[in-house]
Amino acid sequence: MTRHLRLLLLPFALLLAGCEIDNAAYMIEGKEHALILNRERPFFWSDQYELAIIVSRMPTCQRRHQMKPARLNSANVSVYEGGEPNRYLLRQGSRWYAVNTNDCAFAVIQAPDGEPAPIGVFRRKDDMLRFVPSKTAGPADDS
Repeated sequence: MTRHLRLLLLPFALLLAGCEIDNAAYMIEGKEHALILNRERPFFWSDQYELAIIVSRMPTCQRRHQMKPARLNSANVSVYEGGEPNRYLLRQGSRWYAVNTNDCAFAVIQAPDGEPAPIGVFRRKDDMLRFVPSKTAGPADDS
């Protein structure tokens, strides 16, 4: 690469240097049956994360579904039992989602009447995005 081309590309590299991509998984039955939260901060000046949930039950299906973007300080996602096998509820602030690993379905839903049984929370712990099981998770600090 010529020196001039490197100098031209340097500002673009610096703009992307602030991006942040984290993934954390809730393993349901080994690595082939899981819910994986993908959290991306595309640019250093971004004030929110782009969130996606990857619903995976291999070899049957694997799909990525976009969630509502979240502010940097409130990007936690709680996972709850969904009331039937392979169905899970996700809470991101006041927004609720239902996912089903039988067919990797995803839907935005109304808040359930009562609080479902918690499984855990995707959140920042030890400076990394992690899935924290409900026994040690406590309530999510998201808005």
